[in-house]
This record gives sequence, structure tokens and C-alpha cells, in this order.
Amino acid sequence: MDNKNEKEYLLEVVAGDFNSPLFRNYIFVLGFPQYPKLLNLPAPIMSIVSKNNVIEYAGNGKAWFSAHEELKKQVMKDYHRVEEIIDLTNSFGEAFNEWSQREIKNADLTRLSNKPLADLLEKFIEKQAVMYAYGTSLPTLDFQKFSFVEGNLNEILKKKLSEEEYREAYRVFTEPSKNSFSQDQDEDLLVLMERYYDEAWFNSLKDITIQDLKVRYPEFYKDLQKHTDRHCWVYYVYAGPAFTQNNFLDFIKENIKKNINPSQKLEEIKKKKEDNRKLFEHYINKIKPNEFENFILHLAGKVVWAKPRRKDYQSKSYYHSEKLLIEIGKRVYLTLDQVRSCPPDMLKEALLKGTELDVNYISSLKKFHICLFNEGKTEVLEGKKAIDFYEENVKKHEELAVNENINQLQGSVACAGLAKGHVKIINTPQEMSKMNEGDVLVSIATTPSIVPVMKKACAIITDEGGLTCHAAIVSRELGTPCIVGLKIATRAFKDGDLVEVDANTGIVRKIKQ
Repeated sequence: MDNKNEKEYLLEVVAGDFNSPLFRNYIFVLGFPQYPKLLNLPAPIMSIVSKNNVIEYAGNGKAWFSAHEELKKQVMKDYHRVEEIIDLTNSFGEAFNEWSQREIKNADLTRLSNKPLADLLEKFIEKQAVMYAYGTSLPTLDFQKFSFVEGNLNEILKKKLSEEEYREAYRVFTEPSKNSFSQDQDEDLLVLMERYYDEAWFNSLKDITIQDLKVRYPEFYKDLQKHTDRHCWVYYVYAGPAFTQNNFLDFIKENIKKNINPSQKLEEIKKKKEDNRKLFEHYINKIKPNEFENFILHLAGKVVWAKPRRKDYQSKSYYHSEKLLIEIGKRVYLTLDQVRSCPPDMLKEALLKGTELDVNYISSLKKFHICLFNEGKTEVLEGKKAIDFYEENVKKHEELAVNENINQLQGSVACAGLAKGHVKIINTPQEMSKMNEGDVLVSIATTPSIVPVMKKACAIITDEGGLTCHAAIVSRELGTPCIVGLKIATRAFKDGDLVEVDANTGIVRKIKQ
């Protein structure tokens, strides 16, 4: 087709997601107009298309490029700008979580009349929108076609090091500078196990139920409950569910099956961090970076830590908000799922004016809706209006043909290594039950909600993502071979396929059984 005659679309699909209800999609879109006043940047434009809870992120390339270039200018003028944004994001996230815990999770919402309840909903939405504005500032620097930190890091390392050194150095410099909340959970659970560790006693827990645990080992049960209270939100994401004691007991059982000694494991974690610190210094001395190179080398690990961190603040606040949404549902005669599928302005109107809500309309929104920012407000489209907008304004991903005889794909190495196992395609928590220890996890893009099965995988491969995406970060934490950006892995492979994952070359091969 002649490019001159090719249609120009307002938006282009740039990424995908799962299990994101309208409530979250609405707030996400509301966050982008905050850019000018919070970050002194042009507002990127992003809309969300939801089809049966499968999400397409549709962005305006020109608007994103404008925001990317302006932020890059700010950074080049003052290298500390990125760190300032990281600090702003973290301080706001901590304050937001404290507020949502105090005002929602720990509050007696049943004592509030409808007006204060509607006001609380409005405050939550406003604060979460600001969280999204801060949280998407780092992806503005490194988002799909735009690469600042990752691009410069690759250029520096490939220029100054051999290919073999490059692989190790890339892992070292992209190691998160601090623990994630998920890592904190893992280490806290090991500390709990260490407190009670006795090999024979722990073997008795292999098949124990949570009910039996409460009766037979009440002190351990109480400590496990404290652990659950502290960490239950870590894998919540947008709509949960929160983890229970059963989930964390399963983690303990998995550690027991792997014959993990908690003290030894904690020492290994400590040693790994120290070894990485030494290697970091080694490569700094070898590269002998100039001022800009030194900035990038030190920044990479901070960015890799900060990108998922902002999502964790959001995850925790969404966990807190569940109590608010349940209370609203009781007042307007909706289930929690229906509340999450209803536009917030309709919820507020029902609370304040007693308006009866149309459950059929809400059901239609769950099946298909588009959230976009239009003329100063977040707009929700459904039905024919949504379909027409999608067809006229949204450019879809170019469909890559999948040959049924395809037996090899190549992507980007996120964590080096070799592995062989059977494919399990998992995109949602509901699919995790089919994952067995030693399977190869295949996903469009991993999320915190499926971290439990990432821990079981002998290798991880994804359609989407770059070298600082969620799958890449978690795989490096786990030391699990990982290849990202394969584009069609979830369509080229099927459950049960035997594959060899060469995460040294970035190649996945199907093996005939």
C-alpha cells in the first residue's frame, strides 16, 4: 500500500493486559492529564479497550513522543531529574498507601452516610490518578519504541565490553537496586521458617491443612497469620483476590519439597547481593565511564527497581479499596464485580440521588468498553459507539502469521540459561492450577498476580516486553532463564509442547515428542 494513502489512526495498540476492571481502566486514563501540572511535561494520550476483561492499551504516538522528548531534555539538562521523579513517586506512593489503609481499610465505613462515602470514592480516584501520573513517568523514558535508559545502557556495554562480558554486565547493572515488595515477602517467609526450622518437623507439614495447622501448631499459625496480614496484597494487582494463609502455606510446602534450608537460602541471597555489588564495581572500573555513562550505569538498577515499585503502591491501594467498593455495592444493590464494572460517576449518582442502576448496561460494559479522556473528562464508551470508535480510531497490532509447522522463535534474552520443559500458557491467576514444577511458562506479558507459577517455571517466555519488563525483572530475581519479545509464542506453542529454551542466544525450539 502507498504510504500516502495509508489511513492515519488517532491511537495505536501498543500493549496488552488482563483482569483489569472498568474501575481501574477509568482511573488509569484519568492520570495522564495530570502530567503538565505534576511533571511539567506534555500529557501522553492513552486509552484502554476492554473486551471480556482482555485489555488493549491504545496510545497516541505523537503525544507519547512529545512527552518522551521533553522528559529526555529535562534529564540531559539535569541528570538528577529521573531520581527526583523516582523519589516523588515513592513518597507519594507511601503516603497514598498510608491514607488508603487509614481511611478505608481500617475505618468503619458502615457508619458513614452515602455522601461521605461518595466523597471517599472521589478522593480515592483522585489520589490513584496522581499515582498513575507519577507511575507512568518512567515508562515515558522507556516505552516501546522510545528507549533512553535501556538503549544507552546497551550502547555503553556493547562498546566497552566483549559479548560474554556484556551478558554478565547487563545482568549486573539491571539488578534492582533494592528489594521489591515480592522479594521482601519471600525473605520474610524464609525468616519465619528459620524461626521454627527443624527438618523432621517441617517434613510433617508437607500435607497439612491450614485447619490442622491451627490446632497442632498454634504459635506457628499465629505467625503465619501475621505474615499474611502484612503481605496478602503483594499479588493483588487490580482486582485480587488477596492471598490467604493457605497461599503462603503452599509457598512453605514448595520450599520443603525443594529441601530448602531457610538459613542457607537467606545466606545465599545475602551472598548474591554482595557478589553483585562486587561485580558492579568491577565493571565500573573496567568500563571507566565518563560522566554521562556513569549516570546511566548507576541509574539502570534504580529504574528497574522503581518501575514495578509504583505498580505495587497501586496494587496495595486497590486491595484497600475493595472494602469501600463492597460497602458501596451494599448501598446500591450491586455485587463487588458489578461495582468494579460500573462507571464511578454513575456510582456516585446512585449513592447521592438513589438512582437505580441498570445491571444489563453494567454487564454490557464488562463485555466491551473503551475508556478515554475526551474534552476534559474521562469518557466511557460501550455498544455501537465503542465499536465505531474502535474501528475508526484505533490501529490494531499487525497480526503476525503463525505457521502451524513453526518450530523455532527468537526474542531478547532477559536472563541467561538453558532449560527444557513442557509449555503451559498462563495469562491469568485462574489458569495457574495447570502449572507444574519444571514447566515452561508462556505468557503474553507476566504480572505480579502470576508470580507464584513463575517460581515453578524452569524457564519463562513472553510475547511482549523489553529487558526491563516485569518478566525480565522477576526472572533475574529468581535466576530463571527468560526470553521476552517473542511476539507470537502464545500462538505458536500450545499447552504440553516440549520446548528447549536457549536463553543464551534468545532461541526457543519445539522438540518432537
